[in-house]
Amino acid sequence: MTATIRQCTSEDAGLIRSLGITTFRDTFAADNSQENMEDYLRHSFSPELVKSQLSEPESVFLLASVDGTPAAYMQLNTGKAQTEQFGDTSMEIERLYVLSDFKHRGLGTLLINRAFKRARNQSLSKIWLGVWEHNDPAQRFYQTMGFKRTGEHTFILGTDIQTD
Repeated sequence: MTATIRQCTSEDAGLIRSLGITTFRDTFAADNSQENMEDYLRHSFSPELVKSQLSEPESVFLLASVDGTPAAYMQLNTGKAQTEQFGDTSMEIERLYVLSDFKHRGLGTLLINRAFKRARNQSLSKIWLGVWEHNDPAQRFYQTMGFKRTGEHTFILGTDIQTD
């Protein structure tokens, strides 16, 4: 397996949108109503919103491919692009999504390590993320990568108020 990582551009909007919808649905559809899922996907991955996010100067999208096939992506936010304000010395991992066929191949680790490197290069002192309280596999993964629970926040999926 040869994995590559590259920074996305606005040209990748359709690909990021497709990866986001597929991975979010695969991961969370079984635990949420179809109506809430469709509402969330329609709004959170609208073509306009994805293009806007890719154009945000304080956000970076990294695409991981395996043998040339897009397999995962990560969205990093700094400054005012963070979904919660932790200041100019923080970086948020807003999304780290891996297609199910490519899970357990080390792509998440590669992407997280790239986030750590970017944070060091930018002299940032904190990396944070939110993970759904019922997503045990993701919580275990983030723990192995050195993340610790420091609080919680609300995540709204359609009409369902959830806790990250």
